[in-house]
Amino acid sequence: MTLPLSKSEYMQARSCGAKLYYRRQGYPDNKSSNAYLRLLAHGGYMVDALARAKYPEGIAAPSGHDPIADAAHGRELLRAEHVTVFDATILHGGRIARADVLVKNGEAIDLIEVKSKGIDGAAHAQSLAKGGRGLLQNATKPGVAAKWREKLEDITYQTLVLERMLPGIVVRPFLMLVDASKRAKVDNVPSLFRVLTGGPNGERTYGARFIGEPELLDSLDLLTILDVSAEVALLRDEVDAAASAFESMLDEPFEADWRTIGADCRNCEFSAPNAAGESGFHHCWGDLADKNPHVLELTHAGQVKTLDGEPLVETLFAEGKASLFDVSIACLAKADMTWGPLGIRQRRQIEHTRSGTEWIGPTLRANIGRVEYPLYFIDFECSRLAMPYHVGMRPWGQVSFQWSCHTVAEPGAQPVHTEWLNADDVWPNRAFTVALRDAVGETGSVLIWSQYEISTLRETAEELPRFAALDPELHAWLKRLELRAVDMHKWAQNDYYHPGMKGRTSIKVVLDALWRSDAAMREQFKLWGGRDVPADADPYRALPAIEINGVMQDVHEGTGAMTAYQAMMYGVERDDPDGRNAWAHLLRQYCELDTLSMVLVFEYWRRATSAGN
Repeated sequence: MTLPLSKSEYMQARSCGAKLYYRRQGYPDNKSSNAYLRLLAHGGYMVDALARAKYPEGIAAPSGHDPIADAAHGRELLRAEHVTVFDATILHGGRIARADVLVKNGEAIDLIEVKSKGIDGAAHAQSLAKGGRGLLQNATKPGVAAKWREKLEDITYQTLVLERMLPGIVVRPFLMLVDASKRAKVDNVPSLFRVLTGGPNGERTYGARFIGEPELLDSLDLLTILDVSAEVALLRDEVDAAASAFESMLDEPFEADWRTIGADCRNCEFSAPNAAGESGFHHCWGDLADKNPHVLELTHAGQVKTLDGEPLVETLFAEGKASLFDVSIACLAKADMTWGPLGIRQRRQIEHTRSGTEWIGPTLRANIGRVEYPLYFIDFECSRLAMPYHVGMRPWGQVSFQWSCHTVAEPGAQPVHTEWLNADDVWPNRAFTVALRDAVGETGSVLIWSQYEISTLRETAEELPRFAALDPELHAWLKRLELRAVDMHKWAQNDYYHPGMKGRTSIKVVLDALWRSDAAMREQFKLWGGRDVPADADPYRALPAIEINGVMQDVHEGTGAMTAYQAMMYGVERDDPDGRNAWAHLLRQYCELDTLSMVLVFEYWRRATSAGN
């Protein structure tokens, strides 16, 4: 029997119909192991738990491995005149979904979809009060706003299923969202939730439960519920037609016209091979998937048009081409045949990938020569959680919980490491900033990789008056620090290229490209970092893992650092001193490597340009 089309299948297929086939065929899905998505889910669990706590009368619908039986249970619960049901399976024909909250009163049902996405609820209400369309729709023309389309298609799909499942019942669709215009009235909100572990399918975490006192719920006014009937009306015909098309594809042989070929294929979640060495990406692209270097490696490939104005990637694919070297240099120029910064970078990537040579820009040596010693290489780790960490914070407010700094006193000197990591249940951003000021002082260049550190400090400066006594000198120091900041990422974009970078410029990518080719860098790392990592290994992946409560854990990228901090402060190990110490150790070794990586890249550039000797 063909299983009905689920809501998640519908949503995935909207970006590319072939994904429906790959999902049904059991191809590996990268999203199931994506660290960032797991982090978002962690915050979403708390939002969902808070939403449920607002309906103490709610009943959890039975859930098993038989969706048809689950739908029958849900239908039976909804026979009551007045009832609130959580996670009810709704089914009609070839479509199925699970509704977060259903509130039935007589012949009407409020269908409430809970999302952890933030919205300025005050601005939305103000727009509607003035006769506007609110924030969910375009301001100047009819139609839903692009940033909200996915969420609104989700609730529209459910509305259609429920209306047809219960004809005669009026379905009123709502989105319950995190309200960014509100602030926490109680401290340490995440501690009011217990993360649920040991899921039925082996998940380490699979949900959350509100464990605070019921009287606290009035103070936890962090969500807003929006009537989205108007938006559903705009989308229902389109969603219905798309769902019908997807239903007809279920369990059918693969058809080439299901594919949506384009630059987004670079991020396809079905790119990992299965046990037989097959992946969805290879199925779509065939032999073209193995071209090396690949056109999808071209930086910002989605912005490139052919001379005829057609999308580059789609055009090459239709011609049976997919090599980076199949890209015409002429199409990288602007319409008036002049060269913009992006086109120059793209041309440089193609030319130096073809020759297999690195490129050093004419200003890199001068840039290195202008830095003032001592040099401070800094990196920040910050976290945002849907439920505010501390009283006075907005949902998704930023917590700056860690910094690392490597100080180089003079050219070629061994770097000295300092660090700071928060371990207290208080708003840490001021202490973070004060400790950083003590470390980097008033003189010397402060080297960063991208403007993230500067934007973080600006946000902290804006929030300081709310959380701490006014400190004019700290504000003034932050302004002076901006003037001392040197962005190495801009050098990587404008003054350097290595074929191993493959069009990308993150610190990890640049380090990896140089690591494989430069023995001097590897020796410096062994001397300064205390570990011997071979040329064919990734220094980040070589960071030692630690067993925490029976599970081997590691941190080797920024999302992992955020997850580790949340686990240490608010997760399963928050009351376990050994677990907290283990997470702290992982955080320290990761953040230390980030700034040491910056030193290694800087030293390579200094040697390569003979600058600052």
